Amino acid sequence: MQNRKLKQQIARLERIGNDDFQLILTGGAGAFATHELHLLLRRINVRSQQVSRLRRAMFKIGLCIPFLMFAACAAALVSLRELVTVFVLAIPVCLIILVCQQVHAGNTFSCYDRAKRLRGIIEQELARRRRGVSY
Repeated sequence: MQNRKLKQQIARLERIGNDDFQLILTGGAGAFATHELHLLLRRINVRSQQVSRLRRAMFKIGLCIPFLMFAACAAALVSLRELVTVFVLAIPVCLIILVCQQVHAGNTFSCYDRAKRLRGIIEQELARRRRGVSY
């Protein structure tokens, strides 16, 4: 039992150790070379754009749910049972898609919710290096 817990902790530490952004958040940006910091800044910008696109898509899918409910009610008033069924079944499908996207975003973009803080730490380190100040 403890052997399994130890392996899980080692795997978690290795995962964190391989994540540059997690290292910056915990230990600072001083251990990285200047060109690596510039690459990390570019990666943050690209990933932030990807997160924005994903959030926009999630918003659009979430916005479909009330319209599907309205369409189901309108189809029920016109007595189109098949269409009502399609609209009502589309609502849980939209919810499942939203949940899957949220899980995907949480796993893939774990550090990018703190992109502003990461960007600030990296830019502060780059500015310090430009001035030639060392600790």
